[in-house]
Amino acid sequence: MRRSVGSVMLLALLAISCAERPSAGAQAGAAPVIAAVGDIACNSLPREHAQRCRYDAVADAIRSIGPDAFLALGDLQYLHGGLEDFRRFYDRYFGDLKDITAPVPGNHETYTLYAEGYYGYFGEAAHGPGGFYSFDLGSWHLIGLNSQICKGSTWNPDLGQNSPITANPAVSDGCGPGNAMYEWAKKDLALHPAACTLAFFHHPLHGSEPWPAGVFLYQLQPLWQLLDDDGVDVVLNGHEHSYQRYAPQDAYGRADPNGIVQFTVGTGGSTYGSLPEGDLAANLVAGQDTSFGVLQMTLLDGGYDFAFVTAAGEAAYADAGHGDCV
Repeated sequence: MRRSVGSVMLLALLAISCAERPSAGAQAGAAPVIAAVGDIACNSLPREHAQRCRYDAVADAIRSIGPDAFLALGDLQYLHGGLEDFRRFYDRYFGDLKDITAPVPGNHETYTLYAEGYYGYFGEAAHGPGGFYSFDLGSWHLIGLNSQICKGSTWNPDLGQNSPITANPAVSDGCGPGNAMYEWAKKDLALHPAACTLAFFHHPLHGSEPWPAGVFLYQLQPLWQLLDDDGVDVVLNGHEHSYQRYAPQDAYGRADPNGIVQFTVGTGGSTYGSLPEGDLAANLVAGQDTSFGVLQMTLLDGGYDFAFVTAAGEAAYADAGHGDCV
């Protein structure tokens, strides 16, 4: 629920309308269900590895949920997000989910110049060149953002130098006021008031890269502040190769009962990471770094039910509960 909505100026630049929702799989009248995970496909087949690249089992976990929408939280194809790798590896196991997939890019997608493999594979669903969009699902408003824009550029290991995120510099100059994505998100949130709002993008506020107070935190923080000011209830991220759930927090990562609940779901099958410790884990209430799997959420009127669904063959892990929109 939005706690404050200010007036905004209509943008002539990148006036992206609210997208059509992914095709539904649930019965009419039922509360919609989403599955969400990032950090997924290796550039090799799952059978070639024992403790990593188990993205086939993750795809099966999503199918077992039967969601209305699959929120793909970035770093969907390693290592460089090339189009042929998307077609050869990711598509083999996730291609049948494409019609319900709402993707956002991560850093590995941009290791291919301008993320051309990602935009080429997902087509209109990727909403290029900026990669941000929104849609309604049940009584909820969902907004997909491209947090890689906050960096402005990314290291390209093939070129040995920084490469721009998109071919359009207007959408890749940070995430603060005046940036095209920031101004679009501000307008979108004002134009689509809802009792519950969910934002999804790749980089979490709590994680090894944005937090603690490094350069990227300051680039990402204005976007979080906008989401918090406009009453976003839940943020879903990837990037960290683990599952983490945080108590409500403000845009600086401080505990706030009226803040945003962050789920980090980087358990898509590529590799295991590590849970944060110490100051990095402020507000962390649940997490694991030994099992691939998917977050399932049921989008109720005024709240949500959630559960981590462990992929077959992984160590059992349970985290489930209910949250209310503040």
